[in-house]
Amino acid sequence: MTAPSLFVQLRSGPPAAQVYRRTVEIAAHAERLGFRTIWFATRHFGAHHAALPSVFPFVAAAAQHTTTIRLGTGVVALPFEHPVRLAEDAVVTDALSDGRLELGVGKGLGFGHSAASHAVFGVPDGERERLYAERVRELHRILADGWVSAGEPGAPDGESAEAGPTGIALYPPPGTLRARVWQSTGNIATARRAGAAGDGLLPHGNSQARAGGGVGELIEAYRDCCRGAPRIGTSVSVLPGASERDALDLLDSDAEASPSFYPQLSPGAGERGRFLTDNRVHFGATDRIVEALLPDPGLAAATEALFHVPLAVGHPRYLECLDRIATEIAPHLNPQPVR
Repeated sequence: MTAPSLFVQLRSGPPAAQVYRRTVEIAAHAERLGFRTIWFATRHFGAHHAALPSVFPFVAAAAQHTTTIRLGTGVVALPFEHPVRLAEDAVVTDALSDGRLELGVGKGLGFGHSAASHAVFGVPDGERERLYAERVRELHRILADGWVSAGEPGAPDGESAEAGPTGIALYPPPGTLRARVWQSTGNIATARRAGAAGDGLLPHGNSQARAGGGVGELIEAYRDCCRGAPRIGTSVSVLPGASERDALDLLDSDAEASPSFYPQLSPGAGERGRFLTDNRVHFGATDRIVEALLPDPGLAAATEALFHVPLAVGHPRYLECLDRIATEIAPHLNPQPVR
């Protein structure tokens, strides 16, 4: 199989600097284990206990402690971003990582889940779709052409800026970054547009979306319209232990350390099991996890499997879980090779 990838959620609670340093250590450990890409979840203002509102400085820091693992933004909410400013942040980060940036973009969570972010950035929730469509097109153009609009005709600011027929040259140049854009969506129409644009797809099922669909439907829509070789990163949450009891103990210890993160979790092993099942977390011994994942059509269609461990990054057994994924789970699965 192609090498597995990792999706990391940085959880608020401990001091931010502590969480960031620990996650950089995780990136270096994932590289040693052979993970292909590490994706960093990004949300504003601590929504859902998230601790990473600005992904590019963090990716740049992680790049200084790694050499081969690819570094993904998971994801930049385009409705909150100016595409030129985003492009500049992305190309500088890509230069610092020697071309290892995987640029994941999305719309920002709807349905009230990111209400504070929409309000602070002045983006009505009803404008998400329009703004996203406009800004993803502009981002594509900037990264493909390497130029940004100069506005009114005239000389660019500063002697070092290079002017061209369509505007001002982006600096540093974007290189191949346009070919490393991914779109995260639960919307079938967006999945189709991502395929037609030649972007990668990070699908997430969203039963609440009127135009949404399951992961399999999103992948099918994307592949039907895909220009070039498909790139599909399917997420899967796993909590591997020596046994089911051991995996539940992992959850127990995480809940004890971060009770505010588990307000709906009641005492009792049965309740904990239901919590993991309801959140689509595969848990227990690794052979049982492999058995459960093998029939997953979304995972079978993936070119990249994004494994997520639903523990705080500071959990004392977090790295042990990564070891089990790399050595006992991923080798027995078969996502399609990246081309």
